[in-house]
Amino acid sequence: MSLADQCPGGMLLTYEGLGHTAYGRGGTCVTEKVDAYPVGLKPVRPGATC
Repeated sequence: MSLADQCPGGMLLTYEGLGHTAYGRGGTCVTEKVDAYPVGLKPVRPGATC
């Protein structure tokens, strides 16, 4: 069970790259998907990968 599954309304965005944190350094794919939720309430789709 992923952490996203344990949190009500949780979402999982998988980053296929090196390191543990991709926000701000994983390219526009990660940044745009993460920023889209607090700015426009657009959730990350299940199975989303960058």
